[in-house]
Amino acid sequence: MAEWSALAAGIGIMLMAAAAVVMAVSFRKVLQRTEAVLSRLEADSAHLSEEASQVLEQANAALTSVQHQLAAGEAFASSMSEAAAAVAETAENIRAIGKRASVSAIEHIERARLDNERHIGEIFRWIDAGVTVWHSWNRHASKSDEGQAK
Repeated sequence: MAEWSALAAGIGIMLMAAAAVVMAVSFRKVLQRTEAVLSRLEADSAHLSEEASQVLEQANAALTSVQHQLAAGEAFASSMSEAAAAVAETAENIRAIGKRASVSAIEHIERARLDNERHIGEIFRWIDAGVTVWHSWNRHASKSDEGQAK
C-alpha cells in the first residue's frame, strides 16, 4: 500500500506540476495578449494624441482668426457709430440752418411786402393825383369849350 500511496502522491504531484505548467503557459499567453493590447493601446493613444494636438492647433488658429475678425468688426462698428453720430450732428446743423434761413426768409419777405406796400401806396397816390388833375383839366377844358360855343 505504501507503494500505491507513493504512486498516487507522485501522480498527484505530476498532475499538479502539469496543471502548474498549463497555468503558467496560459498565464504567459494572457500576458502576451495583454502586452499586445497594451502596445496597440499605446500606439492608438500616441496617434490620438497627435490628432488631438492637430485639432487643438486648428482650433487655436480658428479662434485667433475669429478674434481678429471680431476686432475688425468692433473697429467697423465703432467707425459706423462715429459716422452715424457725425451724420446726426450734420442733420441737426442743417435743420438749425434751415430754421434760421426760414426765419430770415420770412423776415426778408415781410420787409419786402412792407416796402412794396409803401411803394404801391405812393404809386396809387401819384395815380390819384394824376387822375384828379386830369378830371380837373377835363372839367375846366369842357367849361371853356361850352363858353366858346355859346
